Amino acid sequence: MKLLTGAFFLLIAELAFAHTHLTPFPHHEYVSQTLLPASALAAVLGGLFLLWGVVAELKSSFGDKRQFPSENAKHRE
Repeated sequence: MKLLTGAFFLLIAELAFAHTHLTPFPHHEYVSQTLLPASALAAVLGGLFLLWGVVAELKSSFGDKRQFPSENAKHRE
């Protein structure tokens, strides 16, 4: 779920950044003052969620592999 949340935040960041540059002249200054910080915040949040998700997945996958051999050794004795 953390990986999916991070991907959505990165998508939001990309869309906000693209819309900032696609806005026509009269409103470009106002839009860039609003959407560029929002894009940066969404990119940071997306990166943090992705990093958290990857670390959590690695911990769970390596943690399970370390537990199974010791449990199997106990059952064999």
